[in-house]
Amino acid sequence: MVKLSNVRVEGFRLLESVDIAIEQGATVIVGRNNSGKTSLTEVFDKFLGERFGSFRLEDFSAAVRAHFVTAKAARDVVDSQPEAVLAALPRIALTLTFTYDGAQADLGPLSPFIIDLDPACTSAIALIEYSCSLNKLAPLLDLPDYEAGAQNANEVLFRHLRDAIPAAYSIKCFAIDPTDANNRRAFDGTAELKALLQTGFVKAQRTLDMGKRGDTDVIGKLLNKLFRTASNLNASPGDQEIATQLKAAVAGIEQTMQGDFDDQLKGLLPALNSFGFPSLNDTELRPQTQIDVESLLTDNTRILYTGTDGVHLPEGYNGLGTRNLIYILLQLEALHKTYRSTATRPGTHLVFIEEPEAHLHPQMQEVFITQLNEAIATLSEKYPGEPVWQVQFIVSTHSSHLANAAQFDAIRYFLNEPTAAQGVRRTKVKDFRKGAAAIQSDDRSFLQQYMTLTKCDLYFADKVILVEGATEKILMPRILKLVDDTLPPEAKLCRQYITTMEVGGAHAQVFYPLLDLLELKTLIVTDIDAVRLHPDGKLRKCPCAEAERTSNNALKRWFDDAMISVAALTAKTPADKTRRFCRIAYQMPEDGSAHTARSYEDALILANLDRFGIADDAAAAQNAFDAAQDFKKSEEAIRFAIIEADWNVPKYIKEGLVWLSEPPPPPDAPPPIVPEDVPPAPGGADAPAAEGAA
Repeated sequence: MVKLSNVRVEGFRLLESVDIAIEQGATVIVGRNNSGKTSLTEVFDKFLGERFGSFRLEDFSAAVRAHFVTAKAARDVVDSQPEAVLAALPRIALTLTFTYDGAQADLGPLSPFIIDLDPACTSAIALIEYSCSLNKLAPLLDLPDYEAGAQNANEVLFRHLRDAIPAAYSIKCFAIDPTDANNRRAFDGTAELKALLQTGFVKAQRTLDMGKRGDTDVIGKLLNKLFRTASNLNASPGDQEIATQLKAAVAGIEQTMQGDFDDQLKGLLPALNSFGFPSLNDTELRPQTQIDVESLLTDNTRILYTGTDGVHLPEGYNGLGTRNLIYILLQLEALHKTYRSTATRPGTHLVFIEEPEAHLHPQMQEVFITQLNEAIATLSEKYPGEPVWQVQFIVSTHSSHLANAAQFDAIRYFLNEPTAAQGVRRTKVKDFRKGAAAIQSDDRSFLQQYMTLTKCDLYFADKVILVEGATEKILMPRILKLVDDTLPPEAKLCRQYITTMEVGGAHAQVFYPLLDLLELKTLIVTDIDAVRLHPDGKLRKCPCAEAERTSNNALKRWFDDAMISVAALTAKTPADKTRRFCRIAYQMPEDGSAHTARSYEDALILANLDRFGIADDAAAAQNAFDAAQDFKKSEEAIRFAIIEADWNVPKYIKEGLVWLSEPPPPPDAPPPIVPEDVPPAPGGADAPAAEGAA
């Protein structure tokens, strides 16, 4: 059994340099808009799909496009070395790592890629790249109207490259020795790789409705594809029989039409000798009607939903979600039949499914990944005695329902981050199989269940607020608006996509490793939870002025001190409360006050004493603490969310939100590549620095 285990993309759009581990079943790609998810599908389509070789200048990552300028400068040097110029040019590369069972006697299409001599090695590496060749340097880089150092020199160069790149660049394929990156085998073309890895694509833009914008004959095209597959000599006997009967039926219609029908048509044609040209006197025209099965299916076949009394409904009469799901299932059927009809089965079949959640209700989205596995088994049942469909899925989604239902290990989080270059961004891939290893197994199970049950959209937010209870969550939209009134337009929180998650007082710390992995700017709003030791030996809650320490596990974990005192907490600086992308916020005295609240409720009271009828005196903290014990949380939340206007946001929350409104810190420098991990680029630029699959 052969499986694709890892993908490395270099130099393609936002995927400047990323590694992506591939699951044996379904790998789920998540992330915000413009984070590079579609680019992953596109690079496979351009290397191994229907859009083979359709690269253009804009496909090169913004950071590597500068290499064209470097190569041009090297080319213009007197006595320049062509090899050095070639090495300076950028390339787009896709490195595929396969794993296999070393005990297999016949490795089939994988065999050409196994070039190592280590019997213990069970991996093989294929490299496919879009790069320039030595004999194409002149048409690529020599242009008469280029003047080095001129103000518009780069514009002239890149305008030339738009047309020159497709002619000078070509696709090359290699096998790489996993034990020695310098040992490689070059292939003449990509036939060997396409025999090893078959690809399929279910794109996001799809429609089944004849009355809607888009591809109006998708069903006809799918039927056409299914017919061509069934006509293949390697198709199943049942499919071949159906194709044969279709051809026979059409042939019978043709024979009938070529009788009386064609004779009638002949009457519409003029007699050529009536035009008076002697040389045409012996020339006669006659029509012959032929019916092409594929055109018949594409242009004249419609899908109807079975109705009653002979009234069948057009496809546009069903719900969008149902039509979307039917289309996906038909696409999977077509891809499966194509796989089965291939003379030499590929080692594995990689199928990309983009945004399958379109128009599906939440419950259907949740079971989609599970149903994919069911579909594999169901489709394979039609071929008894044959191995199950060797397919791996890469599913990209914006659905929190689908993503949260997937196993942690299957998630790949795409993060779009800025680089040191002005205006240049790149994708960093967070591999949950590796990153989640820092989370204890019990905590990982809790996070999986929490995210599934709450349908949180952590993977798709720009920023996150974690709160303890329902009161804070209900009030947070109102709090954001109040804080926004003090912020400049460019920093307003309501213009940013911020999700608020209620995690309870005992669970915020469980999210710390996950937040570190996601590099997502997060404000954790929690309570100081002051306690003191009661004479009965138990810890009892009390006002902060009487407290010994905190009972809050989130604070204990943050400051790595299980016995941290309330006094130590109140003495912490903003820097102490901040760690890169995260900040913790807990009660602190209001401006001009010496009182520290214990919880959100008495913090709200202390910040708005006049609204609760409490005097601003030495007993204010105790009175606020006592009032908070009878706090009707839901009623007070509604009061301050809807009825009350222009009330004071507790200082600790306001300071935290002002911090959250600011841009995230700059990303860490990517770690250096270990030379033996990445094969050198044949005939192209050196591989850029790794982008940090976590």
